[in-house]
Amino acid sequence: MRSLANIATFIQVASTRSFAEASTRLGLSTSATSKAVARLEEELGVKLLHRTTRSVGLTPEGERFLEGASRLIGEMEALTNEISDSMGTPRGRLAVSAPAVFGRVWLTSKICDFQKRYPEITVELSLDDREVDLAADGFDVVIRTGALADNVNLVARRFFDDQLYMCATPDYLDTHGRPRTIADLKDHACLMFRNASQGRIFPWRLSVDGETVNGSFNSPLVINDAEALATAVMGGAGICQLPSYTVRSALLDGRLEEVLPDFRPDPYPYSILYLDRRLVSPRIRVFIDYLIEHRPQCMLKAMELKAMERMKQSA
Repeated sequence: MRSLANIATFIQVASTRSFAEASTRLGLSTSATSKAVARLEEELGVKLLHRTTRSVGLTPEGERFLEGASRLIGEMEALTNEISDSMGTPRGRLAVSAPAVFGRVWLTSKICDFQKRYPEITVELSLDDREVDLAADGFDVVIRTGALADNVNLVARRFFDDQLYMCATPDYLDTHGRPRTIADLKDHACLMFRNASQGRIFPWRLSVDGETVNGSFNSPLVINDAEALATAVMGGAGICQLPSYTVRSALLDGRLEEVLPDFRPDPYPYSILYLDRRLVSPRIRVFIDYLIEHRPQCMLKAMELKAMERMKQSA
């Protein structure tokens, strides 16, 4: 039987694309890590990795082996944890990836609460807006927004729906005027978000005649962080479209005013992803169940929207 330790070593090297980084994670010397992968390749009779002095890449056979091996090791870990957890509370390490701002604004505090209930679970949270590969990057749970590509290896659970709001301070709108149409936005300072991992500016999503369209505007300020954009908007720098969890309280107490509510886009989903395994680790299961139980209630309710409208009319 091929050594599971050699397979686990290969997965770490393939995930990090670095023998040195994999060795650090595994607590091995670089030489021992290299020899373990070489033994595995010799047993399989194929090259799994392309090695150069500067980089490590996967061969086509390595890509296929990584997918299957990650699933195998994951199921072994799940089985081990299931047997262990049957004798007590869930325990072990849980690797989680989430969008950066959502992680800072909402998720981190909920993880702290979760660990009060499950103190023997260690959580490693990575905040990143890039697309991640659960198996290759070593994540147990990933939270992502928007439409998801079909992937037979993943299970996706609907988490919650969020809403984007165009907003500005009342002082800014008193000074520069309140847009009545989308065309009016060309005369305003429209603050835009640039996705750091993709390097592109995200257009605003607008609902026009029941269809969602994208709008791009000349911007005096582009930032790659939604929290920083919210700070700029609160400072009166212009109009911005932001997720509800960053501006909800400011809209409700009047510090911000919604702009063009008739063009508010449809809500968009957040999903929780995990690998489709026959055995799901109890620590993964209880974590996902906890998040679903405490899912965010970010979108403004109808009565809150009416209260905002009354506040604007009385100003």
